[in-house]
Amino acid sequence: MPTIPLQASQLVVTTIFNSIESLGFNNIADKVFSDEQAESRQEANLNVSTKKFYTQGLKNLAQQDLHGAIKNFTATININPQFASAYNDRGVARYKLGYKQSAIEDLTTAIELNPYRAKYHSNRGFMLTRLKNYTAAIADYNSALLLNPNLAKTYFKRGTINLKIDDLVAAMADFESAIRINPDFGKAYFNRGITKYKLRDVQGGFEDFQKASELFKQQGKIEDHYDAVAKIKQLW
Repeated sequence: MPTIPLQASQLVVTTIFNSIESLGFNNIADKVFSDEQAESRQEANLNVSTKKFYTQGLKNLAQQDLHGAIKNFTATININPQFASAYNDRGVARYKLGYKQSAIEDLTTAIELNPYRAKYHSNRGFMLTRLKNYTAAIADYNSALLLNPNLAKTYFKRGTINLKIDDLVAAMADFESAIRINPDFGKAYFNRGITKYKLRDVQGGFEDFQKASELFKQQGKIEDHYDAVAKIKQLW
């Protein structure tokens, strides 16, 4: 396969960080792990009034009625100020409305109330990444992965920061971990391809872009598929 010299900047495009945004926050209905059983029981034992507001807030959030979600999560917190999930979910709604600082404050409160729930750390790490506070974001992703080492998206997000700051060895390890957990993770192959190219493994980068292209096509992610095809053409 002939290789054409390219500037690394031609491959490191804004889609790297856009791919973080497209992954979004951890699902509010994530599976509860063993260290989180106390909060799970707390949610189950909410009084009728609190449960009504919280459940409605979740519905609002699912329907993208963000102002309604904030209103109902705030009502939940007013009744039960120790309910960490309500702070997490209100933080997500606030972030989506652009209230980034108050969103981070909500996630910080959620973590203070329950430091053992990985998704709170991961969600705050996501917000801090978008504010370009990479050191704090990596610390949050580290905490999330200590609590649950099987979070493919969290490895991917941390790897994307490491790629952005040119810590290529760490980035490679993170993308490989993401792929090990989820072998169909197209974006992880795509970003690993960029990392390999920057490490001068042109053939490896080419193969990863091919794999990403195939996965994106299978999964109906047409724009991502064309991005990967464009990288293949650059390297061909």
